[in-house]
Amino acid sequence: MLWQVFHIKNIWQAFILSGSPEMGQYMTANNSIKVRFISCGIFQPELEQVLGQIQADHLFNCVFEVRYLKAGLHSDLDALKKEMVNSLNLDGDERTIFLYGSKCHPELDAILDRYPVVRFNQDNCIPLLTGENTYGKNAKTFFLTTGWILKWKEIFDSITGLDESAVRQSFGLCDRVIFKNTNIQDISEEALLELFEYTGCPIEIEDIGLDLFKKNIIGALEQVLNQCRA
Repeated sequence: MLWQVFHIKNIWQAFILSGSPEMGQYMTANNSIKVRFISCGIFQPELEQVLGQIQADHLFNCVFEVRYLKAGLHSDLDALKKEMVNSLNLDGDERTIFLYGSKCHPELDAILDRYPVVRFNQDNCIPLLTGENTYGKNAKTFFLTTGWILKWKEIFDSITGLDESAVRQSFGLCDRVIFKNTNIQDISEEALLELFEYTGCPIEIEDIGLDLFKKNIIGALEQVLNQCRA
């Protein structure tokens, strides 16, 4: 588990966001409200970029704290549930945004039932970033985000008994891999080639922006603040 007071460019810091006057009702003694994120580590590149943009846009008066759970936990549902519950017990109040897809754990509804957190209806990370429904019609397509490209070794290494041969066999069921590139970080051709050589599956790149993801995060922040006001 990675806990941080929101960091950019490897500098650990709190983000104090100066917002409009009407946000004064959400202020604490230090003139800001603390909003916590419990997030899958796969979102780290995009979330840091979006929170930086929100700071620059002066949208809210908040301090953000982000707790990242390892992306590889998806391979062990019991471990994922344990980390989710541990994090929720620490931070699962009305000022918490739970950044996971609604289908990232089969028991997610039951897990979140006791906690007044703001959550998302989208199935997983791809529709949260792109708005596309990746289930059903794209059964033979494997989608990747920037976080996936950066963490695929960590994710694969976390799966007990999974070696390169097993990975190739699994990806053999796919016709292609589509990398949804938000262009927030340079991903070299060598990095993509290494992944291709490991999986044996051709990789296509589709450039996307951050607008939809930013809209989703802003919507969640507005919901958190409205809950605090109620």
